[in-house]
Amino acid sequence: MRVNVAGICYNGVEVNPMDIKLGKHYRFNVKEIRPDSYVVARHDAVFELPKSAASEALEVGDIIEGFVYVNQAKKLVVTTKRPFIDAVRPGLVEVVEEKPGLGVFVNIGLDKDMLVSKDDLPFIKKHWPQKGDQLFCYLKGGRNQIIARLVGRYKMAELFKPETPLEAGETITAYVGLIGEEGLVLFTKEGHEVFVYFKHAREEHRLGEVVSVAITHVKDQRHANGRLTAQKETMLDSDAERILEALKNAGGKMALSDKSSPEAIFSALHMSKAAFKRALGHLYKQGLVRLETGETVLIQKD
Repeated sequence: MRVNVAGICYNGVEVNPMDIKLGKHYRFNVKEIRPDSYVVARHDAVFELPKSAASEALEVGDIIEGFVYVNQAKKLVVTTKRPFIDAVRPGLVEVVEEKPGLGVFVNIGLDKDMLVSKDDLPFIKKHWPQKGDQLFCYLKGGRNQIIARLVGRYKMAELFKPETPLEAGETITAYVGLIGEEGLVLFTKEGHEVFVYFKHAREEHRLGEVVSVAITHVKDQRHANGRLTAQKETMLDSDAERILEALKNAGGKMALSDKSSPEAIFSALHMSKAAFKRALGHLYKQGLVRLETGETVLIQKD
């Protein structure tokens, strides 16, 4: 006798036939083998498990652990393949697509990418993650839908416990986890949190961006401060080039000088006042700029 797979359409997606939440793992009993799928049951609820979603061949009577989700074809199904993240197991996942008005989709290792809603993303659009960026996420499911949610700063502290602290002076790979009022909060794969003041960042960054950060101060097992800037010697030429480019774009004169406020300098050039003064002095000694009251003027050479 064939078992009928339960399924009621709801906005084009099959409705969960019982109170099973999507995005979680449950134990199922294999009831029937079909040409392209298995029929599995939990209590009175019956689901389809496509053979392409099975990690191995199954037999009737097998007890399996399955993950419940809505696949790419908008069907409510079970898979024995383990996604990269789930409702209780967060992790780092890659952004694969941006959908204006919706958010971004991340790859969780199944045939269906999961949406991170725009409500979870920065208000400023240019701070949204791009394809290839990495986000710390977990899955949140209800009866009829499942989405990916960002792991918040304090949740990261609860869920990730680094075994060893970072070391001052080392340079590591980290991921932008939060763009705050004073700086960037970065996370490592192990769960370290590194804070970088905006004055120590060379440009604007976006959520999920992969960055290289030099550790300047270690606070404890998990927390540290860092900078995304290179050493002074290697940054001097690029800082000077940035000032020259700004002068050319402004018609040869800009309302910044060595007396300008740090805020005005950072707003215009995204560099600290100290870096600005070093580069400005370098250009002055080379005879490339002239310093006037409240202004810097480009010297045009024949």
